[in-house]
This record gives sequence, C-alpha cells and structure tokens, in this order.
Amino acid sequence: MLVMSFKERWRAAELASAIEKSLVNDPVWKASSNPAKSIDDISRKLASLVITDFRRIDSLPKTLNEAELLGAFFSGFSMLINNSVNQQTMTKTDYSIIALARGFALDIDLSHNQALLDHARSVIQVANNWDKHIRNVNQRRNTRFTV
Repeated sequence: MLVMSFKERWRAAELASAIEKSLVNDPVWKASSNPAKSIDDISRKLASLVITDFRRIDSLPKTLNEAELLGAFFSGFSMLINNSVNQQTMTKTDYSIIALARGFALDIDLSHNQALLDHARSVIQVANNWDKHIRNVNQRRNTRFTV
C-alpha cells in the first residue's frame, strides 16, 4: 500500500468522501455491476491513488464535478494498469476502478475539454492492449502445462 503522511491520509479520506458523493448518482456507476456497498472501497482506493493530483488544492470540494471525477478515474486507471504490467497483485476493487474508468471513457462526449477527450481515448486504447496482454499471459500459462 502507499505510504502517506497523516495529512495526506486525512486529505485522502476527504477526497474519498467527495468521490463517493459524486459517483453515487452517476449513470456509469448505476449501469455498472458493482454492488452498492462497494462504492466505499472503490472511493477510498481511488482517493489513495490520486491524492497527489490534488496536492495544490487547499480545501478539497465536498463533491467533484464531472471533469474532476473523470480525471481521477483516468489517473487511477493508469496507475493500476502500470501495477498490473509490473506484475503486482490486483484486487476486486482495482478491477472495479479499471472497469469504471473504461465505462467513463466510453461514455464521454464532445462537450468535455480536449485533454480529457485525449485521456479517454488513451484509456480505451490502453485497456484494449491490456486485455490482449492478459490473454497472451493466460495463453502462455495454459500452454506450458499441456503435453
């Protein structure tokens, strides 16, 4: 797990609360297959991953606007994919964050700024490449044991 100071942990808890309040009414969350009780775990994990993106903000908002929420999920997605490629163990919460980031990327429209659109496009491309990578790894594992 990430090593954080007390202040960072406190700010991460505030950010988790803001993420949870913003996510609970979002159509991507409602359309997902995640159980309602998992929103707390997802919010806390995502906040601990992306708290460094919010360092320059003195007081964290009570809720995040759509662009901030998408940015948080896209940043968390990038970190988790990097962890997966580096063969770190993934949890259900990690896979949920990845799935939600993909959902947000597929649901984005042209009303968002160009940087967010580019980030969404890269999330979709990386997710597809990651799927191929996982299939190849699993295929290699299975062929090793066949005679």
